[in-house]
Amino acid sequence: MEDRRQRVLAITAVLIALPLTVALLPILLIGAALADAWGRLWRFPTVRLVMCAVVYLAHEWIGLLLAAGLRMAELVGVFRNRPGRQIEIYRSIQAWWASSLMRWAGRFLRVRFDMADLDTLPTKGFIVLSRHASMVDAVLPAVIVADGLDRFIHYVLKAELQWDANLNVYGRRLGNYFVQREGDGDAEAAAIAHFARGTQPDSALVIFPEGTYSTPARRAKVRASLAAKGEDELAALATELNHLLPPKPGGTLALLDSQPDLDVVVVGHVGLEGVTDAGLRKRLPLRHPVVVRWWVHERSTIPTDDEKRIAWLNDQWRSLDRWVDDVAAERTP
Repeated sequence: MEDRRQRVLAITAVLIALPLTVALLPILLIGAALADAWGRLWRFPTVRLVMCAVVYLAHEWIGLLLAAGLRMAELVGVFRNRPGRQIEIYRSIQAWWASSLMRWAGRFLRVRFDMADLDTLPTKGFIVLSRHASMVDAVLPAVIVADGLDRFIHYVLKAELQWDANLNVYGRRLGNYFVQREGDGDAEAAAIAHFARGTQPDSALVIFPEGTYSTPARRAKVRASLAAKGEDELAALATELNHLLPPKPGGTLALLDSQPDLDVVVVGHVGLEGVTDAGLRKRLPLRHPVVVRWWVHERSTIPTDDEKRIAWLNDQWRSLDRWVDDVAAERTP
């Protein structure tokens, strides 16, 4: 009942927000332009963000209309003799939604990608361990897998994202799992393992081991918290990392246990840092492409013992943090 109430509220908010935003758009654009001029931001980042908000809400509307159409088709029996066709259509909409949002972000915010070759990814299913630096990078795996590889992708996401109407509707239909971050850790790990065993064949399973996006304030808070709890080893790792948060192993171990044959792909990116903080306006439009790289680890190279797996995961995060340092240094004038 609670999930249904949240879905209704999320959908209602989107249905109201788009026409209201469009009606107020002239006023919003004038106000945004004046704010940019007052701050001497002559690339007009606030104007660009207002337009991106309109585009996002339009995508939400289109996604909901398509979902409603699919639901009606289901009720009248269109898919009765075509098992699997409906989920394929949902996957195609997911791929369009993610890639289209990124294209519009390119137009308004100059989000461009310097991406590794898709041919280097495993030809069968794999587990993705991705860096998390902003809300935007959650869309990246869908662009890479659902759109680029034309394959299914399943996410482990924080439950708060169900307030996004399309993530709520399509996330459930496409077999994603929404984690209650304040819930019972063991129960959540068991639920993630159960979710992973029911995913589509040859799909990608995505998790963000940091649990939330890393910011300087969050890194400082995590360091202080770990030190106060006496978790000296993790506190030392948190101090060592300049860009990332220490990975939380529970979800990753659950995926590894539930899918013992899948290779692991560690995904890193540079250029989306700070997209969610207060200084965003001064960085838009982006001056550099977003660098996206991944490292494929064959399953035979990954330990089977939990303690060694945790050490392996921590080492991957150290390597990823050093790589972010190197790319950032190349961009420093």
